[in-house]
Amino acid sequence: MYLTVKHSHLVFVVITVVLFNLRFWMRTILPSRPVPKVLRIVPHINDTLLLFSGMMLMQIGHWQPFGASKWLGVKLGLVLVYIILGVICLRSRPRSVQWFALYAVSLACIACIAYLAYFKPL
Repeated sequence: MYLTVKHSHLVFVVITVVLFNLRFWMRTILPSRPVPKVLRIVPHINDTLLLFSGMMLMQIGHWQPFGASKWLGVKLGLVLVYIILGVICLRSRPRSVQWFALYAVSLACIACIAYLAYFKPL
């Protein structure tokens, strides 16, 4: 059961990152054209599945975010930062310096989250 949930979670993570980049680059290349409706709906469905698979992994692995598994608490905090920065980035004016900075910091959050998930250093 653990491996099935873990692999599902990883697939949802990859889909989330791909959709974020797709929406960002669509807004960069064609700023006047609205993002297709499917790209406004599918990320919410995928992120919900990502959340549920993550909660299942916490349950199966007996990980406590701010207890024995401090890495998980930091990871969840970075997920919140990524969500906030991603929303601001995708809603702000395209092609501004702030926009690219938000995008870069969002990707840095993703990299930190992946590092924490893989190595579990804390």
